[in-house]
Amino acid sequence: MKLSLVIAVLLVIASVVRPAIVFESESNNDFALADVIQCGDTVQCAGLDAMGSGDFYRFALPPGDSTYLTTFACGASCNTFICLYDASFNLLSADDNGGVGEFSRIGYFCQTASDYYAQVFRAGGGDGSYSLSLDCISREVGDHDLCSSARDVSFLPYYDEGTTTGALSEAGTAAGDVFYHFSRPYQGNVLVQICSEFFDSRVQLLTHCVGGFGDDSDMGTCQLGADLTLFALQEGDYFLLVEGTSAPQMGDYSIEVSFAVPPCPTVAGLVLGRVGGLPFLDWPTYSEADYYFVEQSTNVDGPFEGLAISYDSYYTDSTGFLQQKRFYQVRAICQ
Repeated sequence: MKLSLVIAVLLVIASVVRPAIVFESESNNDFALADVIQCGDTVQCAGLDAMGSGDFYRFALPPGDSTYLTTFACGASCNTFICLYDASFNLLSADDNGGVGEFSRIGYFCQTASDYYAQVFRAGGGDGSYSLSLDCISREVGDHDLCSSARDVSFLPYYDEGTTTGALSEAGTAAGDVFYHFSRPYQGNVLVQICSEFFDSRVQLLTHCVGGFGDDSDMGTCQLGADLTLFALQEGDYFLLVEGTSAPQMGDYSIEVSFAVPPCPTVAGLVLGRVGGLPFLDWPTYSEADYYFVEQSTNVDGPFEGLAISYDSYYTDSTGFLQQKRFYQVRAICQ
């Protein structure tokens, strides 16, 4: 399961918030006990121990915001893991080392206003401390119909809604254009999906403004949209051009840019045993998986919360059988 979006004119402004330094209140080790934070807050020097469930935070997000959860150092380094959940405790995203060093970072686009939960736990053994920032960024509305004013794709997976109606045509067909810019820090597969019920869509990759025209597509799986899979895309900066297939083709659309990876298998055959008096989980090895995400709950139907990650197809729970949270599930994570 994949947990599983060059600015010249684009202005980036923070949502209207009142940034503050806040502190965790123990024990915030469950959804029900989550500390309430808001956009712009920084949780300073929170503590983690190897035997706990981590720290939970609850926050409200407005629609249309790109939200970043980032852990960073408070003194010595700490190997953190972040989970993002919706209001019904469904896992939306998770990250291990997306931040600096062994710290974590999640980017998420909020399509609707809702409450969300974040969980931070220690991915490595031992105790540790960390700080956590919650940044909510909304972008000023613009046409982005020139490559020099391309809208920034700040993280993957990325989602945006826009329109080509009234846009200028700088490249490609005679239809109006909307440009996006993104960077690849390493080689990988990228999937671009355009969805529209209003016009025959086309999407094309560019290596610079306005040139280096690469792969393009005018066929897709969502209404009149277009799907473009970019295999083994090299490290570097790129632009995406969204437009109609001809001059009369224009209208509203949505775009998703995500990692294109093979489907990650569902872990089956999970076995719970006892080794050295401790719970021992064992499951089949999946060659597609980069690592495994172990979750726990007090009830068989959940909600489940993050417990640990394992790079092997087994895990020993050092918290023991005396804990209440003794229902487990394991996810394979593919990146």
